[in-house]
Amino acid sequence: MDGRPIIGNERIDTAERLVSENPATLEPVGEVCLASDALCERAVGAAKGALPGWRWLAPREKRAILKRAENILARRAGETARLIAMEKGSPYAEALAGEVYGALQSLNYYAENQGRLLRPKRAGHHTPLFFNKSGTFHFHPLGPTLIISPWNFPLLIPFCDTLSALTAGNTVVLRPSTATPFTALLLGEIFVEAGLPPGAVNVVPCRVPQVERMIVDPDIHTVMFTGSVGIGKRVMELCSRNLTNLTLELGGKDPMLVLEDADLERAARGAVWTAFMNCGQSCGSIERAYVDRRVVREFTERVVELAKKIRVGNPLDPDVDMGPMTTAGQLKVVLEHIEDARAKGARVLCGGGRVPSLRGHFVEPTVLDRVDHTMKVMTEETFGPTLPIMPFDSPEEAAALANDSLFGLTASVWTRDRKRAAWFAERLEAGSVTVNDHMYSFIEPRAIWGGIKQTGMGRSHGPYGLHELVNIKYVGADYFRKKAQTWWFPYDRSLTGLMEKAVTLFHGRSRRARAAAALGLLKEWPRIKATAPLFNYVLALPRIFKK
Repeated sequence: MDGRPIIGNERIDTAERLVSENPATLEPVGEVCLASDALCERAVGAAKGALPGWRWLAPREKRAILKRAENILARRAGETARLIAMEKGSPYAEALAGEVYGALQSLNYYAENQGRLLRPKRAGHHTPLFFNKSGTFHFHPLGPTLIISPWNFPLLIPFCDTLSALTAGNTVVLRPSTATPFTALLLGEIFVEAGLPPGAVNVVPCRVPQVERMIVDPDIHTVMFTGSVGIGKRVMELCSRNLTNLTLELGGKDPMLVLEDADLERAARGAVWTAFMNCGQSCGSIERAYVDRRVVREFTERVVELAKKIRVGNPLDPDVDMGPMTTAGQLKVVLEHIEDARAKGARVLCGGGRVPSLRGHFVEPTVLDRVDHTMKVMTEETFGPTLPIMPFDSPEEAAALANDSLFGLTASVWTRDRKRAAWFAERLEAGSVTVNDHMYSFIEPRAIWGGIKQTGMGRSHGPYGLHELVNIKYVGADYFRKKAQTWWFPYDRSLTGLMEKAVTLFHGRSRRARAAAALGLLKEWPRIKATAPLFNYVLALPRIFKK
């Protein structure tokens, strides 16, 4: 594996090195070269230099590059999934199904829609005096985008963010987590092989001081950060120095609401998969389950039964369901949350500790009940394989419990009743709400991703996510052959009378007053005729009579 940074489509050797560690075996995956201040500055310069060429490249040529990248990733799918399993700890099948397949779907979506998602859109006019004008919204790239990606989905997250930035016409400097640098370098390698112009995507593993210098570099126009709340606040503070455009995705504490009419077998299986896939290291994992008291016992028993069947082990073993935590630090957080819950009266129904027979950062799938909102496992992001279950007695209580959180990423409702699902969907404070499923929307390219509260700001993915990465420009035009506009100088009695009557005509409550204003406007006909097309007023008639 080549651990050298990619700048301007070239591999750059550096003196400082870092060893990437396999979290399952604690053995080295390989050695990565870390970018210096000068190399990070060079990467930003490469992205800036590539911007004009990439921005104005024809959509069909961009489409061809992304299709080639799709074909390359498909050809290297097994190799990529194996690397993710070794470097991050996902079971091979999970890496293939989630990260590789998700990245391929995004490549396909953005390739097929190059030139379509950000076409200029017509803007109509509401003001009657402007009916003769045309208006259009245009979407233009902001400039080089710094993507700071996490270790929990080391391929999927940077791939989606990079594709969004490129589709918006921007160029990219990608700084991956130092826990999973090889996967991000593979992403860059794929783009180079696909023929992306030099400098359009640069991948620079580096330490925190170098990242911070890039954030405050005036040539960086957007920062996309995925990570913890604390670091997100630091990124926001640094971006404030240049008023740099920023999107933040800082995690979640996602609730699952199981109503009494839910298909409990489906709900239990969905809960177990969403809580424990990726070893619970997903910002969209189910981290809290609220279950109608009438069915909580049956649901909990089935969840425990399924959780005990999860096979934990080396992610390259084809019979393993759950691998290790990626970092020792995150493993410590998970164990602290479990112990905090125990100390405050929670009952551990299964799991609750490390896997003694395994060497790496392994922890058991853990299900708890008798939990409440005094416990960290119910209020702070655990980011590990825990599933606390709490009963509720009414829909209002369920919604209140779900919303009692500093986070607001996603939420799910499990019910057969469409009306009740819709009721909850309106009331849950989250960026996405799904019914009878959870977390799948991240892999759907047309959906959005992001949330509210301390989950962060802005959205990524799909058409709305692209709007976070562009300058939305309004372009207005008037090609009518009038020498002046109604409201231009001179400010005389004619303008005063016209505007007084126009205010009454369009905004007055009395029909009699509006009719009088309409007749009065005839006295202002010379100014109207000289400055505005007659059809402006004809088109305004429906507005007048609608009153």
